[in-house]
Amino acid sequence: MIQKPPGVEDIFPDKIDRWNHLIGTAREAFRLFNCREIIVPVMEFTEVFARGLGDETDIVSKEMFTFEDRGGRSLTLRPEGTASVVRAYVENGDYNRLSSCRFYYVGPMFRAERPQKGRLRQFNQFGAEFFGSGDPFTDFESIAVMDSIAKKAGVRNYRLLVNSIGCPHCRPSFMKDLREYYISRKDGLCEDCRRRLEKNPLRLLDCKVESCIILKKDAPAITKYLCEGCADHHAALKAHLNDGKIDFIEDPLLVRGLDYYTRTTFEFVTGEAGQNAFAAGGRYDGLVETFGGKPTPAVGFAAGIERMLLLLEEADIPRSGLDAYVVHSGGAAFDEARSIVAELRDAGFSTDMEPGAKGFKSQFKKADREGARTVLVIGEEELAGKVCTVKNMDSGEQEAVPRDRVAARVAAIVGK
Repeated sequence: MIQKPPGVEDIFPDKIDRWNHLIGTAREAFRLFNCREIIVPVMEFTEVFARGLGDETDIVSKEMFTFEDRGGRSLTLRPEGTASVVRAYVENGDYNRLSSCRFYYVGPMFRAERPQKGRLRQFNQFGAEFFGSGDPFTDFESIAVMDSIAKKAGVRNYRLLVNSIGCPHCRPSFMKDLREYYISRKDGLCEDCRRRLEKNPLRLLDCKVESCIILKKDAPAITKYLCEGCADHHAALKAHLNDGKIDFIEDPLLVRGLDYYTRTTFEFVTGEAGQNAFAAGGRYDGLVETFGGKPTPAVGFAAGIERMLLLLEEADIPRSGLDAYVVHSGGAAFDEARSIVAELRDAGFSTDMEPGAKGFKSQFKKADREGARTVLVIGEEELAGKVCTVKNMDSGEQEAVPRDRVAARVAAIVGK
């Protein structure tokens, strides 16, 4: 038997209702916030991620699926969405000439990680990128749309963490003191962090190894080093969050694992599902210029769909199911059943039936497995009386309905 590779999943119909509930909730929130959908390729030239994310990030140095095409060019399956969206934005002049624009995306990402609960090699994200505004209100909007999605989808007991990691003007003095703090504690660092200490000490604050987490608690807080512009920006963001009644916790040691962030960083976290963060993002004012575009402020976020689905396992989400299932006794009853199925589908009702003549009990079991809201029975008596027995599967009530009133009765039961 051929099996799927480790770290990837098949998503069967029993999980699709929750999937569609979450994605549908996200799409509606993006519509309300005037975000327009963009679809970017699942593979890019490797340079897109090496330049955008930074050579020293774990994603680029350890986790990317990279290969050469027949022309010897290096390609990579996208490990995250922001770099691809920025590349598309810069490449497409019709959009980067606009004063501002907002995109959202939904799709698969790929990272060569050790598979575990909530962490796959092929996983799915939705996210949004806001281009053209450096105003802290835009940071608030980015957070607010994700907060709206989490609440309306049914995620409970989560926390929003926010921080500012400064800008290229105020960050160097912080980096100097941070490096000195860790140099004196180098023996307690994991192997990766010892390497990061020389090349990018900010990444030490994002390490998930327990010994490094303990050391982080007493590390310098970047909020004490912010220049006036970054401090004012951060204060304005917090004021917008308070005014918008979005609860948050200020975490002065919160950084993101990618090099392109400036100023605002944020995470939506929960202690459930075995993973801490289910959505995260921040501001990246220099990334568009890195890709060859004009200086353009930007902010965005991404959310892990599989991680959020784990948080929604206990949520009461209605099954989609069929509107109607037609049960028949074969022969002339089959012909009438076939006619009813076509009629109901034309009227917009999802409908199914079994073509072979089987017992009513067997067909009712199939209707129940399919989550049918109504069952329509056509047997010899119904044919003779030119009626159809319609059963409401929620209430158990059933009645004989004139043949020309069947669609109207199904509509009354299913609410369409």
